[in-house]
Amino acid sequence: MPFCDSHYLLPLDVPSSDFASVPEILAAVMNGILEPEVDIKDNPLWSEAMASPEWEYWIASTQDEIRSLEDLKVFVLVSQSDVPAGQHALRGKLVCKCKQDDAGKVVRYKVRYIAKGFAQRFRIDYDKTMAPTFRLESLQAISHLAAMLDWDLWQFDIKTVFLHGILLPNETMFMKQPLGFECPGKEDWVWRLLKSIYSMKQASCVWNKTFNSAILGWNFICLSCEWCVYICHSPTGTIIFSVHVDNIFSAASSVAKNDRFAELLKSRWEISKLGPAKFALRIAFSCDCSSHTITLSQTAFIDKIVNHFNLGDTHPYDTPIVAGLTLYHPDKTIPIPSKVVAWQAHMPYHVLVSTLNYVAIGTRPDITFAVGHLSSFMDCYMPKHWSAALHVIRYLKGTRTLSLTLGGTNPIHLVGYSDSNYANCVKTSCSLSGYCFNLGSGAISWMSKKQHVGRLLLLC
Repeated sequence: MPFCDSHYLLPLDVPSSDFASVPEILAAVMNGILEPEVDIKDNPLWSEAMASPEWEYWIASTQDEIRSLEDLKVFVLVSQSDVPAGQHALRGKLVCKCKQDDAGKVVRYKVRYIAKGFAQRFRIDYDKTMAPTFRLESLQAISHLAAMLDWDLWQFDIKTVFLHGILLPNETMFMKQPLGFECPGKEDWVWRLLKSIYSMKQASCVWNKTFNSAILGWNFICLSCEWCVYICHSPTGTIIFSVHVDNIFSAASSVAKNDRFAELLKSRWEISKLGPAKFALRIAFSCDCSSHTITLSQTAFIDKIVNHFNLGDTHPYDTPIVAGLTLYHPDKTIPIPSKVVAWQAHMPYHVLVSTLNYVAIGTRPDITFAVGHLSSFMDCYMPKHWSAALHVIRYLKGTRTLSLTLGGTNPIHLVGYSDSNYANCVKTSCSLSGYCFNLGSGAISWMSKKQHVGRLLLLC
């Protein structure tokens, strides 16, 4: 069952013999007896990390994490008696992550101590949770402008971003110390959180407000059409950047402008100046100054998808979808066979289509139609839909090195193309529309979507 009082819906296995009612189950979740878990295959569990040959790296990273929390004054250590009546100390979890480069090689072992935020209570422990991020179209547009105008496209990373947001007095939380890393002599004490911490429900919202306030104070302007893209004009030049949580992509008309921007960031937070953009958000960047172009690719990510779904030994396909293939929604008046229901329960169709969608909007407009078509069966997928989704992966396997080239020497001029078929959907008579926009060369935005007008025509 899902734990519904949460910003996220996580699967929770409940032994039916141990709990007689829903209140008992919720109480067990709040006390940490039951815990929702998400199986992330890419990163080891703490127990697996301790059993691995790299266990010393994981312990050292954990110590660095706790030291970082202390340096940033995220918490103060208090006695259990200081926890107000009716409030409980959140449990935490050590989460391991292998940081990889564009070739898929592990370059860092990172450990975060995160809160089990699913136990937080709405309007008691938190209020607002939402925070914006930029669209990939914005990143593609900025990359195009930087390559064509020969601007410096730099990448910055703000360290431990969620640990900089100051909690409001009515959102002060308490948290247990990391198991095995308690303060000597005070093992039963708890942390009183002064700032947000990872996996707290309000962490993203608090950080976004903090960052936005600082940037506007530096005379940047937030674009009205994109909340996470900022621009600043001055007599010394122009700088435009996009921010995705802690990843910043900055295009400046001169190296001095990017250096000045880096100094501003350093004045408030600890940052990593990663240099020219090379790899972030599972996208690799490669610049060619002689031709004023930049290429974006997701080769390493595609390889990971192929291996994850065990398609490494299969033959690739030449097209993302079979020509003329028509997928239907099943008739809901006809009961679904029990074997199919059992198959649906363990097949990760949602994960597969969502993963393909990220590739489609990132660098591969050639699979947009196929992924859009598959997305319309999220609530009623059958084996034929699963086969069609695997077909897309096998196409990506054969075209893994294809990249999106932006920039060039053509003048900056917004050009768009659109087309649609006629009443292609046999069930609703809706048409499928598609568009593609560029700024002179290379696509920066594309879409394939079913129209809604057909339903109105059916009513008439």
